[in-house]
Amino acid sequence: MTHPSPSAAVRSGLTRGRLVLACLCAVTAVQAAEISLDVQPNRTQIYQGESLVLNVTVNGADAGLSPPDLAALAADIQLLGTQSNSRRMISYVNGRMSREETQARLFAFQVRPRTSGVFATGPVTLSYKGARYTASGPAVQVIGQEPQDLVVATLAASRASVLVEEPFTITLAVFVAGLAPPNDKIEPIYAQNPPRLEADFLNQAEIPGLQTPDLKNVLGQLVNNDPRRPSFAINNYQSQALNLFADPFGDGDPFRPRPIRFRLATAAVKRDGRAGWEYTITLSYLPRQEGDYTFGPLSFKGEVIVGADTRGQPQMRQISCVGPAVTVRVIPPAETNRPDCFIGSVGSNLTLHAELDASVCKVGDPLTLTLDVAGAVSLGNMRPPLLNLQSDLTSDFRIYDDNVASSAIPSGKRFQYRLRPIREGTLEFPPIQVAWFDTASRTYRIALSEPIPVQARANAQLMEEGHTNGISQMTRLEIERTATIPAAIMVSAAGARTAVLLPSRALVVTMLLSGPVVLLLTWCGLALYRSRRQLTVAYRRRCALSRVLADLRQPGLAAQPEATTVGRLVRRYLAERLNVAGGALTPAEVLRLLQAHHVTAATTAACGELLARLDQELYHPGADRTGGAATIQAACTLLTKVADELDHPHPPREEQP
Repeated sequence: MTHPSPSAAVRSGLTRGRLVLACLCAVTAVQAAEISLDVQPNRTQIYQGESLVLNVTVNGADAGLSPPDLAALAADIQLLGTQSNSRRMISYVNGRMSREETQARLFAFQVRPRTSGVFATGPVTLSYKGARYTASGPAVQVIGQEPQDLVVATLAASRASVLVEEPFTITLAVFVAGLAPPNDKIEPIYAQNPPRLEADFLNQAEIPGLQTPDLKNVLGQLVNNDPRRPSFAINNYQSQALNLFADPFGDGDPFRPRPIRFRLATAAVKRDGRAGWEYTITLSYLPRQEGDYTFGPLSFKGEVIVGADTRGQPQMRQISCVGPAVTVRVIPPAETNRPDCFIGSVGSNLTLHAELDASVCKVGDPLTLTLDVAGAVSLGNMRPPLLNLQSDLTSDFRIYDDNVASSAIPSGKRFQYRLRPIREGTLEFPPIQVAWFDTASRTYRIALSEPIPVQARANAQLMEEGHTNGISQMTRLEIERTATIPAAIMVSAAGARTAVLLPSRALVVTMLLSGPVVLLLTWCGLALYRSRRQLTVAYRRRCALSRVLADLRQPGLAAQPEATTVGRLVRRYLAERLNVAGGALTPAEVLRLLQAHHVTAATTAACGELLARLDQELYHPGADRTGGAATIQAACTLLTKVADELDHPHPPREEQP
C-alpha cells in the first residue's frame, strides 16, 4: 500500500478547500439571487394633495428585515405597517415527505407626492446581509388642482386599519365657505342649480371583500323633492318621473331624465377659523377579507354663492375641486405570540368537530378525516390547518396536507384530509389544535377537537419506515411457532458394561474437521443473513407474476369477480415487482412508478385506466358484473405485458436538437 507524499497531500487539501469555497460561493450567490423586491402602488392616478399606498414586497426573506429605503422618492412618506407573507406547504411524493416554504414580507407605506406630473415610484432600496437590492414600480400620474379656499371636499375613515369583521365608517364631507352678514344665515348652495358630487364608492356596486351598506335605502332617505332647498346631485343618479312643471320655453321636454336632488346632513361649522356650512354622508362597512380598500377621490363640480349684488341677486362662482381618497387597510392580527396552528380567522368563538370515515382499518389503508370549523369567526380569510406541523398527529399517522378539500357549512367551513395509519394496534388520533384571534380579549386562543379511536390491524405485508436507494422497502412477515416435547426416559442394558473413556479415532477426526466446517457454515450463514432482504426482494420479484396470475385464474374469482379483490391483486403484483409499499397505491402513483421504470406510455395508460375503473366499481356495488371474466383476462394480459417491459426496458429516446 502506497502513501501520498506530503506535498501531494497538501495539494489535495488545497484542491478540496477550493472546491468547498467554490460551493459556498455558489450557494451564497444562489441565496442572494433569490431575494427580490416587488413595488406596487394601489393607484396609478391621483390628484395633487392625495396620498397613495405603496406596497413593497420582499421575496425570499422574512425575519431580520429592515424597512426598505424610499428616500429617493419626491414625496412625504410614512410607514403604515408590515406583515409576513410567508407560506408553508407539506406534501408526500412516493411515500416521502417534503416541506416547501416561501418566505416573503410586505411593507406598506403611505406616500404623498409633493408636485404634480408623473411620479416615479422608485428606486426603492433594501439592504440585507451586506447586499443591496433595488426596484421600481409603475409610474403614477399626479393631476394638479386650481388653488381655492371656498370649497373643501374631504373623505375620512373612522380607523386607518382594522381586523376582519371589525366595522368601520367612511364620512363624506363638503365644506362651503359662508356668506358675509347679513346673509350669513343663507346656505351658499344655489337650490335651482345643485352642484355635482362624484365618487365611485357611492355607486350601488359590490366591493369584493367588504359588506357594503344598502345604498339604495341610504340615498333614498336623502332624496329632496323641495326645489327651494339646497341639494346636491350624486354620480349619475337620475329620475325617470314625469316633470309636469317643466318650463316648455326653458329645459323643455318634461320626459327628459333629470338628476335626483339629494339633501345631505347640514350643519353650520367653522373650519380654520372661517364660518361656513358642512354637508356630510356617513356609510358603514364590514370587512370580510384582508386587503387594502380605497374610497374616493371625491369630486365637487358646480356653482356656489359668494355674495350678492346691489339688487340682491346672488353672485355665483364655478368651483371644481377634488377631495383626497382614503385607504383602509384590513390587516391580520399581530404576529407576536401567533401559534403555528393559526388559521387566519378572527372573532369571538370557535368550535371543532373531527371524525374519521372508518374506525377499523389495516395499516396503510387510506382514511378520510373530516374537520368542521364553525363559530362566530370570519370565514373569508380562513385557511386549512396544516396538520403536519402538529408533531403529535404524525406519530402514528401519515397526513397529506397538500390535497385538502374545502366546502362551506352553516357558520363555518369543512376540511377533508387524507391520512394513513403507519403502525398496527389500538390507536388514537390525537386532538387537533386550531387557533384564532379573539377580538374581545385581543389575544390568540386555541380550540381542541376530541380524540378519535382507530383499530389498525396488521396488513398482509409489514411496511418498514426505512428506505433503500430512494425506494421504500416492504418485507413479508412470517411467524413460526415451535414446541419442544421432552422424550420419555429409556433404560438400556448397555449402561451396565464398561467403556473406554477416551473418544474413538473417528470421533477425534470428526471433531478436528468440525471446527473449519462450522466456521465456513457460519460465514455462509452470515452472508446469507446480510443478504436476506435482497434475496427476499429478488424472490418476490421473480415469483410475483406467476402468483398473481394463479390467484386471478381461480375458478371462484372468475365466476363472480370482486373489484376489491382484482384491484388488490393488481396492486400486490406492482408492489412486489417494483419493490414499493403498494398496499394502497393510487392510479396516479402507479403511473409515476411505471414511467420511472421506462414502461411504454400505452402500457402505463392502460394500467392506470384499469385501476381507475376497478376503484370506481367500489362505489357501485350493484353494477352489472357480466364482463368480469373479460376484466380478469385483460388484467392477466396487461400484467404479463408489464412484466415483459420491465424485464426488457426501453429507455426514452433523447430529443434531437
